[in-house]
Amino acid sequence: MNYKVSICLPAIRTNLWENFYNSIIPSVENYSWELIMVGPNDPPPFFSSKKNFKFLKDYGSPARCIQIATSLAEGELMMWGSDDGIFKKAAIASCIEKHEKLNYKDVIALKFTEGKNHMGGPMPKNYWMAHQHHTLRVVPEDFKIMMIGMFKLKYFRDLGGFDCKFEQVNMNTHDLSFRVQRDGGKIYESDIYVSTHDFQQPDHKEMNNAFQENDYPLWQEMYKLAPNFTYNERPIKIDYENWKDSPKIWQRRFGDMK
Repeated sequence: MNYKVSICLPAIRTNLWENFYNSIIPSVENYSWELIMVGPNDPPPFFSSKKNFKFLKDYGSPARCIQIATSLAEGELMMWGSDDGIFKKAAIASCIEKHEKLNYKDVIALKFTEGKNHMGGPMPKNYWMAHQHHTLRVVPEDFKIMMIGMFKLKYFRDLGGFDCKFEQVNMNTHDLSFRVQRDGGKIYESDIYVSTHDFQQPDHKEMNNAFQENDYPLWQEMYKLAPNFTYNERPIKIDYENWKDSPKIWQRRFGDMK
């Protein structure tokens, strides 16, 4: 592999990208890394000289874009994020060092905060336990979630990565979390908070509509939220190239553009 870690994300808010990139440098310390962004807007000139930066233009949903980004990755490890985030000093390096001690199928849930102007406080205790969220109580009580995760890249691809029938990068992270644990992997929380996120960006309207109109109804159908549901009816491994079945143009944001 050419890098220790590949950082993959769907990206649209170009005004935030330089700060996002610069926050990685002290966070990853001496480990080699690359940043891969997929989205509709061309990168700012700042990135023209960055050899560890990859960009691919795509007008698909965030889920489609992040899955495409992972297909371009060359790291031993992969992780994801969002472009309204800023990484904390030495935080990614801490997760890499923790991952070195784990088994092939194990994953780290990268703890984060979110709030206006990056002022969000710590998440509630046990936030990363699935049963703390009523919509996720379809798995054993010891199952965890990872809304941002760090994987062995090969294992992520072996599992099939994100299911791009979802449009957001949200419910499909829970689905991925459950598939990891059903496959014998464990999810470990990061020792520290890894990133802060400025949760006030104007494009959240499309994201909320995607959740309400597609992703949550799909989740209910996929996991059949009912007392008699057996969660292991859901396949553990899915087609890694499932992003190709996701529309090339995300109409919620781009309409019927050709």
